[in-house]
Amino acid sequence: MKRLRRFESLFRFGLLLVLLGISYVFAMFQGGFVSWFIFYSFLPFAVYAFLLLFYPLQGFKVERIVPKRNLKAGESIKIDITLKRKVPFPILFLVVEDILPSDIHSEQYKQLVFPGFKRKIKLQYSLKVARGEHRWEGIRLITGDILGILKKERWFDLQQTILVYPQYEELIYKPLESRFEHGGAVNPLQFQRDTSLVSSVRQYQPGDRVSWIDWKATARTNSMMTKEFEVRQSNDLMVVLDRENTLHFEVSVQFAASLVKTIIQHGGKLGFFSVGTTVTYIPIRGEEMQKNIIFHHLARVLPNCVTPFVHVMNKELAPYQQTATIVVITSSVTKQLVDGLSEETRRSGGMIIYNIKKRGTSVNKDEGKYISLADQRGIMIKTLYEGQFQMAFSEVLQA
Repeated sequence: MKRLRRFESLFRFGLLLVLLGISYVFAMFQGGFVSWFIFYSFLPFAVYAFLLLFYPLQGFKVERIVPKRNLKAGESIKIDITLKRKVPFPILFLVVEDILPSDIHSEQYKQLVFPGFKRKIKLQYSLKVARGEHRWEGIRLITGDILGILKKERWFDLQQTILVYPQYEELIYKPLESRFEHGGAVNPLQFQRDTSLVSSVRQYQPGDRVSWIDWKATARTNSMMTKEFEVRQSNDLMVVLDRENTLHFEVSVQFAASLVKTIIQHGGKLGFFSVGTTVTYIPIRGEEMQKNIIFHHLARVLPNCVTPFVHVMNKELAPYQQTATIVVITSSVTKQLVDGLSEETRRSGGMIIYNIKKRGTSVNKDEGKYISLADQRGIMIKTLYEGQFQMAFSEVLQA
């Protein structure tokens, strides 16, 4: 590329010499007022082009000022560009092109200015940013002579990165309690039983496990007695995000951000498990720092899950099982998902699945069939639409 540009510069320089020579030869041989007028009229443009050829654009000091490095999706920011130089060479025009990230679009990223003898030039443009990590590479300056014979270009390496967090909604908070209970009844949000805390004994009932039988009490009373375990509760959640590439992925990320912000804000504890080409696990904690860690991940996360995420979830999340309710956020309910979650539910218990959709869309016939199948198997699936996340907790508790 550099060799091509060098060849182009030499070609333009040669063309300028040829045109200047032709005009001079024409004036010498033709003579007369018109011929010399053409030569002297062309001469200033040629001299300016020669001077511009040797004027170093690298003498410019270029600075880009991004006011904020952390933003929320949909926000507008103003970018300031400042050009400074020491030698006030008269530049007729200057094209200033800011090389934007590929996923950001703005009509003002390329601007035409007329510097003249100015030593300092200030430019500004605004743009809206979408969720993600955006990286600016550099700024390109382009100028030339008035006849368009000569063209000069200079690249300034100015790498800057901003992080845009997802949008979120304020949810009406209701604790999702995960209970550790005794007996045969299973709470919808049960995760597992803690059999180490025995509070009392009672008469054996059909459905009680053999391991719960208190043999000493049975021998003493001459009837089958069962241990009764202490009831414990936990508001902890493990949020699992499905990163399948669907039209609803950005809305799923918004809901995940809304859920995380609301729970941390109300003193809850949660962890995060993200399934894509790579698996991200963030242990259960509370406090503002946990929200910042998860939001940083949500800002950069991409829809790049290439295998059914439920298989990865069942395999990778098992070693981290804790006293928490699993909250699965997806945007596509399939037979594989229902079958995989059925296995996970039998093993662990408390689980909620949120099926997130964009505004104006609806659950298709196949999804409706699989949601009914999940309900028959005791799996709770709630469909939420963009802009209607506020009642996410109430929807579950009323089910």
